[in-house]
Amino acid sequence: MEKLASRLVIGVILFLLTACATVKDVQRASDLIRTDNELTRLIVEVRPSDPTAAAIYLSAVAAHAKSEATALKGHQDKILDAIAYYRIAATAYWRSGRTEVVNDLFEVTDNGTKLCSDLGQNAPDRDCLFLQLVIPFAGLESLLNQTGLPNLFKSINFNDGIASSSEIDTMRRIHQTLIQTKPLIQTILAVGEDNRFLSHPGMREYYCRNATNAVASYDSCAGTFAGTVRVFHDKFPDHKPPLGITIDEAREIRNLKGGVPDFCR
Repeated sequence: MEKLASRLVIGVILFLLTACATVKDVQRASDLIRTDNELTRLIVEVRPSDPTAAAIYLSAVAAHAKSEATALKGHQDKILDAIAYYRIAATAYWRSGRTEVVNDLFEVTDNGTKLCSDLGQNAPDRDCLFLQLVIPFAGLESLLNQTGLPNLFKSINFNDGIASSSEIDTMRRIHQTLIQTKPLIQTILAVGEDNRFLSHPGMREYYCRNATNAVASYDSCAGTFAGTVRVFHDKFPDHKPPLGITIDEAREIRNLKGGVPDFCR
């Protein structure tokens, strides 16, 4: 009788432990959905009208998602949730626009990407594809915002036969910005070679829209730059004042390996 009672007690304890685990799993699943929805709400509704408040709230969402991902990444049966939280954290850090969270952005992106790599073919397509794009898109956005690249050309006019020191400095700044931007564009194009986009219409549409805009913007700036360098060399064949940028260098920086994938056309 005592043995039977003991077995019953053990059985009840195991049942309660299982039930607790199930409740916790349900709570975490609900939290994941709520956190993802809050991320979308902040980006779509709050950020356009109140970027300052959105930056604060997005940073809080990112910190929460990072904490959850860190807690889950060591549990094999929770890896998919960890990756989803990393994707949320990376997106929230990026869209917050706060420079002080750059290291956190790289950390969560690297951690999430590593988990995706460990899972191989079993990795969740949407989250893992997006994690590959966060850094190049964030870097590109940051460079354009910081430099105001397209607007820099407005202060340059070598056709008037004058090359001021200010114009020369601006051309060199544009050159350096394009050098920094080109690898980001190449990374974005390389991600587009992943065939998983073909089976994910939503992710494919997101990628195609942003990749197409990024390439078009880069090509426009690089093309204007190459044309301006050519004008300089035509107007100042003796290289006085020196620009330090050859026509071939200017043309080369415009050349991209590959292009926007055919599935975007």
